[in-house]
Amino acid sequence: MTASARGGNKHTLHLSNPPTERQHSLLPSHFLSALTSRLLPMTPHPLLERLLEDESFRSAGSIDGNVPDAFGLYAIRLHRDAILPEPFGSELALRASRLLYLGEARTQTLRGRLLGNEPRARGHGTFFRSLGAVLGYRPPLGSLLRNANQRNYRFAPADEQAIVEWINTNLDVSWVTLESEIHANEVALIREHTPLLNLEDNPRPLLDLKELRALCCRIAGTRH
Repeated sequence: MTASARGGNKHTLHLSNPPTERQHSLLPSHFLSALTSRLLPMTPHPLLERLLEDESFRSAGSIDGNVPDAFGLYAIRLHRDAILPEPFGSELALRASRLLYLGEARTQTLRGRLLGNEPRARGHGTFFRSLGAVLGYRPPLGSLLRNANQRNYRFAPADEQAIVEWINTNLDVSWVTLESEIHANEVALIREHTPLLNLEDNPRPLLDLKELRALCCRIAGTRH
């Protein structure tokens, strides 16, 4: 790997001496597949164009009877008249976008993710934890002390309900169903659109969000 690869985009693989045809035949198939996926840009699935179209979004408070029991991708964005607390509102404006999060429904269906985890707080997904912290909520002190996973903090029930109500009023949701390459398409979209609250696979991860989530973990992991 070249020096430029070490200093460049961490998701881009540069080879100073790419494998020859014979060397390709000697590589394990799983390694060759991973190598090819990094070297060649992925062509997004045609359905993905609909995911971020304005007409595909609907108010988060109105989706309960509409989310399909199928796998796919979903997008969450800020409503046109809604405002995020600083510095997150200004950062969103700098990105010239209202897109907050792109997620996949691959082990759960879209119905399970959107009505069971993210906007409804029933499973406390990554997006819900991040948004709650951005809105100024913090987990109860010491609430993770008995948990094996010291990252999955939760908010107090009253705070959870307040966050859900804020989501229903201020956020819009869109989704598309997919049968294959769900994760690969999710990664491609995150890299292209840099949603504010996505940290993994995002070429513009938000340091303020990382620090805020770390603070919530420390609070939840601290004894009284």
